[in-house]
Amino acid sequence: MAFVALLLPSVVQSQVDYDILKKATNKIFIKDVIIHDRPGSSIEYGSILIDDGIIQQIGKGIAEPKDALILKADSLHVYPAFIDALSHTGVKNKEENEKRPNVKFAGSPPNVVAGILPQLSVVDQLESDAKSISSLREAGFGLAHVAPDGRMLPGQSAIISTSGKALKDIVLKERVGLYSQLKSSPGVYPATMIGVISKFKELYRQAEGASVHIGKYKSSPLGMQRPNYDEAIIAMIPVTKKQQQVFYKAKSAKDVYRVLALQKELGFDLVLSDVQQVYPIVDAIKSSNAKVLISLDLPEKPEGMKDEENDKAEDEEKEDSEDKDKDKDEKEPEVEDDEETKKFKERKIAAYKNYVAQGSMLEEAGVPFSFSWIEAKPKDLQKNIQTLIENGMSEKTAISALTTNPAQLLGISNIAGTAEKGKLGNLMISTKAIFEKDAKIKFMLVDGELFEYEIKEKKKNSSSGEQMDIAGKYSYEISQFSANGELTIEKDGDEIKVLMSDEEDLSDTIEATNVSQDGSNLSFDLAVTEGGNTMDISVSIEFSEEDFEGTVVTQFGAAEIEGTKKSPKH
Repeated sequence: MAFVALLLPSVVQSQVDYDILKKATNKIFIKDVIIHDRPGSSIEYGSILIDDGIIQQIGKGIAEPKDALILKADSLHVYPAFIDALSHTGVKNKEENEKRPNVKFAGSPPNVVAGILPQLSVVDQLESDAKSISSLREAGFGLAHVAPDGRMLPGQSAIISTSGKALKDIVLKERVGLYSQLKSSPGVYPATMIGVISKFKELYRQAEGASVHIGKYKSSPLGMQRPNYDEAIIAMIPVTKKQQQVFYKAKSAKDVYRVLALQKELGFDLVLSDVQQVYPIVDAIKSSNAKVLISLDLPEKPEGMKDEENDKAEDEEKEDSEDKDKDKDEKEPEVEDDEETKKFKERKIAAYKNYVAQGSMLEEAGVPFSFSWIEAKPKDLQKNIQTLIENGMSEKTAISALTTNPAQLLGISNIAGTAEKGKLGNLMISTKAIFEKDAKIKFMLVDGELFEYEIKEKKKNSSSGEQMDIAGKYSYEISQFSANGELTIEKDGDEIKVLMSDEEDLSDTIEATNVSQDGSNLSFDLAVTEGGNTMDISVSIEFSEEDFEGTVVTQFGAAEIEGTKKSPKH
């Protein structure tokens, strides 16, 4: 954007200084913090020394080193960085053709057409600078277990760091598990659910036979045909030998039953993944000894269902509203729901209550679990965890599901999951205990890299407290930078999308992150790149009918921004 060019000399100088500082020390010392070193355990006002990304000392009474970067985090809360148990984080978006593929024999298509690619590694689909990786880190995650996108058998998963470094530096472990789905292929075999299950069985049995053949040939090849198997069959052999887990996506209770039956017949190590309907099948999961990842993609609260803690406030607000209506001659009569509608709403409320109680159900049954992020959004983590806690799940179980449980599941307990000497110094530092209301992440340490996040104070709306309708296109001007352009605000329910472009090239648009609206106030961040240099910008603006004014903050100072609506709201 135009005003960034004016600051380029300063950006270059700042980058040089930062690089010099990085070379001066690899040590980071965090002192006088509340350390939550593992689920259910804490160290009051302790210190942590990290060197080259590894925890060297942790506890009380640690001498402050003279050659370390001292992190000012007094009285803040430190946790082991969360571990994403399964997601598509960092995976390139794939355009899938849903039309019937042009193949000669639809009943026996090539594996690539049928979506049968167990030999492929997700590393080939990763982008280390993907926005989804930085978003995951901002939500408190230091490591992510990522699976490829696709159909029935998309391929092999991997564990990556969220540090945002080059691809060769962020991959910690490849071929962690096989990712599988009950997802058919349009127009070709397997085109049905039954076909997908049958094809998995077929591949599994072929891999078992291939394993025996290969073993015998290696032992005594005389008189035997040389093994020559399809690479998809070879890739399934570790699964048949229980050397590799199958992360099987099974959202509904019916899908879980199908996958459990498949596992019982074949005997592979199963991780039920992205499960969204645990409550009817807790006993079945427990008796199967399968591991489970529940989705943190929670449904919206049904209409008419109140928060118990807000009932009193809502009733008082209702009384005030009724007082204001006393002067009216007539009031609109409330329309009563018919019996069928009432029953439908009751069923929705019951289903919602079961859904948000799933964590407590598994906890009560003694079934350890982690969370998956195939469909959930990391930005909703704290809100959704708080909902599960309000519905019976303990905070200790929540922390376990985000740290020690996924570490054990993925075989990395020796380096991650807890904060202790010798383990990765991947840490999250928050303003409060992480699941308290209004807790914010202030710092993230990942792979020896320090990331600091601005804590924005919410502004109270002086009027009714309702969200102002601010959607639309606005022209803006930043006089100090001699810059102007277009600001576009789009709303879809509670989701807000902010786009900013420069007058010189309106097609060169930057999408904002960390977008937050409070009444008539809108705040967001921009990462502006110019000439290979990137500058982070924070914007806070206050709307008044068709206009707004506010502040743009860069690392070099602040400037005023003002604007006027250009077009009708969306």
